[in-house]
Amino acid sequence: MRQIILAMLLSSALLAQSGVSPHAAQPAKSALSGPGQATAQQSPAPQDDELTRMRDDLNKLESLNQNMSSEIEFLNNQNLQILLRTNVQMWRIVIGDLRQQIEREERRRAAPPQSPAPASRPR
Repeated sequence: MRQIILAMLLSSALLAQSGVSPHAAQPAKSALSGPGQATAQQSPAPQDDELTRMRDDLNKLESLNQNMSSEIEFLNNQNLQILLRTNVQMWRIVIGDLRQQIEREERRRAAPPQSPAPASRPR
């Protein structure tokens, strides 16, 4: 139990050290809430800025994750090494998924708006 807490504290300390704000996760939440809500609340320019900020935050997280991954081997406790390796793998998955989400959002914004197909009338 102490090892889990230590691993979580280590992860939190690494995030805090990088200067990633707790509000950095908010763009991901708004993007997950649905495209209709984000476009209704904000104009296009802040949305592009939001995607840029998310990409910058993901780059910082990826850098921290790589640093943590390279430091794991210096730990003496094998159980803690296993726990931190699992944590590194988890973060890789999350970062990859968020990068894909950003790419999908950029493609959606770049695509021309589709007009609804005319409804066919019954005969």
